[in-house]
Amino acid sequence: MRRVLCAVVAVALAAVPAVAMDAGKAEGALMIDGKKIELTHAYAISKHKNQLSGKNDNTLLILTDQPLPADAKLHDLEATLPDGTNGVMVCVDKDRRVTHVAVQHPAGMFDGGFFEGVESYEFHQRKGEGPFAGSVSSRRVTTNTMKFSYDVTFNAAMK
Repeated sequence: MRRVLCAVVAVALAAVPAVAMDAGKAEGALMIDGKKIELTHAYAISKHKNQLSGKNDNTLLILTDQPLPADAKLHDLEATLPDGTNGVMVCVDKDRRVTHVAVQHPAGMFDGGFFEGVESYEFHQRKGEGPFAGSVSSRRVTTNTMKFSYDVTFNAAMK
């Protein structure tokens, strides 16, 4: 009987739709050498330049631990954020593949450059929730100065 009840509860919970996240919000974290940085804000910029193809067909997703200044020029934040802001910048191409990742954190930054076919990074879009909503994640990436990973769900207003 207990197994049946657990199964019924599990099915009922799976059927309940997730609460929609407000535009401009993110939920998740960036892990730097085992230290967690909560990412709470999301921004998306369409028609961003794909450095591999030279076309303006990328979407730049910026996930931060605090709001960006109102006058921030988002197209210029491809690999660096304002001082004191931590986060992840992810470029996604028209085929929904990650093509660039940069990370800024209290001790420095990492810019992975533009790439194709790297399996360390994932992007999944959720249709119908907002202009640009979904999740991004990475495996544990080791650089010469740090180890990092991130896993964030977001709903970004498109600029």
